[in-house]
Amino acid sequence: MFGPYSMNKALCSCGELTDVDSEVFRRKSNLGKRVECRECRNQRIAREHDQLEMHFLGIEEEEPEW
Repeated sequence: MFGPYSMNKALCSCGELTDVDSEVFRRKSNLGKRVECRECRNQRIAREHDQLEMHFLGIEEEEPEW
């Protein structure tokens, strides 16, 4: 858990190469999750936070009209 980490390079869906700890990479792969760069991860967390806030405030999310 502590000590030198083995780092891998991974390609984010936005096209940016990012450094990922090999254990994190293996765990995400086994769970079927995608590897994200720092910016994409922060955007995803902010989006999820906003969705939770809207849910608990009772605000309906607007659905796009097709």
